Amino acid sequence: MAAGGERYFCTAGGGLEPFLAREVRARLGATEVDCVSGKVFFSTGAAPGELRKLKSGERLFLLLKRRPPLAVAGSRGKMLHEIKSLVTEEPKYWLDVLSTWRNLHGHEGKKGNVSQEDRLPLKRKSEEEANTATKRQKTEQVREPVSEECRVEAGERCVVPERKSNQDCWTESKTSLEDPPKSSGEKPVANEQLSFSFRVSCRCSGAIARILPSQEIGRAVGVALMKQCGWRADLRDPDLEIFVHLNDIHSVVGIPLFRLPLANREYIKTAGLRSTVAWAMASLAEISAGAFVLDPMCGLGTILLEAAKEWPEACYWGADISDSQLEGADVNIRTAGLMDKIELLKASVKALPLPSESFDAVISDIPFGKKFKITKDIQLLPDILQEMERRHHFQAVKLQLT
Repeated sequence: MAAGGERYFCTAGGGLEPFLAREVRARLGATEVDCVSGKVFFSTGAAPGELRKLKSGERLFLLLKRRPPLAVAGSRGKMLHEIKSLVTEEPKYWLDVLSTWRNLHGHEGKKGNVSQEDRLPLKRKSEEEANTATKRQKTEQVREPVSEECRVEAGERCVVPERKSNQDCWTESKTSLEDPPKSSGEKPVANEQLSFSFRVSCRCSGAIARILPSQEIGRAVGVALMKQCGWRADLRDPDLEIFVHLNDIHSVVGIPLFRLPLANREYIKTAGLRSTVAWAMASLAEISAGAFVLDPMCGLGTILLEAAKEWPEACYWGADISDSQLEGADVNIRTAGLMDKIELLKASVKALPLPSESFDAVISDIPFGKKFKITKDIQLLPDILQEMERRHHFQAVKLQLT
């Protein structure tokens, strides 16, 4: 464990890295914060529940390795050997990190509330599952299905499905990397191993991508892990996912901490503007208690939702000319339980039925440009900005995304 806790990295959308760096310091008390393009590395002792609260990040990973970029020289075979060594070296370190990963998942509440009287049946069940898993593993090793060993997911989608229990994911096996540590009150099982299914997600960019495709690297890493650790490849529903990212800046290996990206908000039923961008915009408005905040072109209400969730002591108003957008926003607001925080009204941004200088902040994602394929009304932009200017007082904050 690092001096400031566990070591993590979180991916971020373009331009949001500074927001994420500030957030991990403020929300998690993070140390050793290092901000690079598309990622923020940091250390923290925060619990999983606190880590889930990050708003400006996309996906959160437990960091396994971070090394300088691999030298692009020599034969392809030599480069693949160096990549496999990067991932599979130091077996004891692997066990330590995976133990941390299991402990973090143990806080999810799946297994922690088991009563004393239920532990014996669960232990018997885990032993039966372990025997079954061992037999299945032996059978698969005999068959050596090339299609299963060689297929890995190549892309930036990193998902670790939550399992029914940690006990199911960490079973006994006859082979091991090292003897398990002794625990108080229980006799350790001889030759216990962390044996479960996995898949490798690999992303390559820069010089190395011009020589080795992601699929080939992922295949090599996957087979190496199967041979060294005895794990079983499962592309559809793995217990564990290994994320490998190689570029001209660094070589990174990590394990996604949660099944879904942080950017997937459970309180947003229908997504509009990216939630991370909406949160970043709201954070710039410096919303204070009792403030009046307006989004005059609210669409599905994502900015208002992110703001009201983070700064609930303010009052929020949203306007839109589209009935369908307002209906979607209303569903989102009800899903989030923010009916008492956000008011919606149907109105044109060119003639808002609201008093002048009545808002402390005006925040909006103006729906013009290539993204929305709306260009014919762009000439209305000066009038729209003038109307928005009229609605907030002279000390107010005005933010627009175009």
